[in-house]
Amino acid sequence: MNRLSLLLISLTILTSSCNDDFPINSDWSDNTLVMGILCTSDTAQYIKINKSFLGEGDVYEMAKVSDSIQYASVLDVSLIEYSIISTSDSPFNESNWKRTTRDTIKLVRTDEIRKSEVNPEGEAGTFATDHNYLYKTTAPLVDGYKYKLYIKIPGKIQPVWAETYMISKLVTSNPSINESRKIFMNEGYTMKWESAIYAKIYQPKIRFNYIEFANGDTVDKNITIEYPMQTVDALRTPDPYETGIDLNQSVGGSDFYKNLAQKIESNQQIKRRFKSLDFIFLAGGDDFNTYLNVSQTELSYGQSTPEFSNIQNGNGLFDNRFRYEIKGRILSVSSIDSLVNGSFTKHLNFDVNLAQ
Repeated sequence: MNRLSLLLISLTILTSSCNDDFPINSDWSDNTLVMGILCTSDTAQYIKINKSFLGEGDVYEMAKVSDSIQYASVLDVSLIEYSIISTSDSPFNESNWKRTTRDTIKLVRTDEIRKSEVNPEGEAGTFATDHNYLYKTTAPLVDGYKYKLYIKIPGKIQPVWAETYMISKLVTSNPSINESRKIFMNEGYTMKWESAIYAKIYQPKIRFNYIEFANGDTVDKNITIEYPMQTVDALRTPDPYETGIDLNQSVGGSDFYKNLAQKIESNQQIKRRFKSLDFIFLAGGDDFNTYLNVSQTELSYGQSTPEFSNIQNGNGLFDNRFRYEIKGRILSVSSIDSLVNGSFTKHLNFDVNLAQ
């Protein structure tokens, strides 16, 4: 949220410095800033709702006051759920949707998550950290359904709203839930899956679980290896006759052991034992992909800062992501041998003879 708010502040400063006729303190207008990424596998959903501001003086000093960026009153925030009733026409045609029997989901305001006073670069943050209000629901969401975020702002005639189609049906073939739990990483291994309904962007990951033994204590640990994001050209729809696009990521061979050597600290006082592998498949919506691309765009001198928003009567992002995990896979005997005795990881002190 910091990046988006700071972007809007920077645009105000840039415009006023390039145009002498720009009314620096013109009539105040309520500009709502929204950030929300839904995920059906999460136990709670959070929506961040802020406001932009304009006033006399140092904008960085004003940003440190929570009233400058937070709405004082509790907002009326809802998620409205829709389900598909027909795929005879375009599934993106609104006539193919209807409200389910579930009541509208009301979100409640909470400050249970404290905002860090330090930004990702390790420096003091720009914005106020007290009263970090979020809007929350623990109601379960459904894969493949459509959700409309609906926000009523006191004194604002038009509601702030956005919509997203929830990703569903991400199917993997390697690993498969039906195959052997044993993975031959030393021989090279490839994660394989089909594109999911409504998903545009994908990122595969591997979680390596292990146990450390030191000074009579045992500690469960894990590291995560992330692989490059992949995108598909067209979104898969709920049409039952439409199949997904085959996607894959090579994760085995020497690169697997090199990744372990980079992420696990070498310490001769610590012994280790491999425990299991978890394969993680992440997917994101079309708008989420666009937002990431725009926010990472490198600009040359003289170019305008790109903006992206899918919020109606406001600014920001509302979309969804999908998470699927296949847990508890084990390495083959030969893969364990490469872990214990191989040139890349021998110094990490993995031992197959430690107590199970």
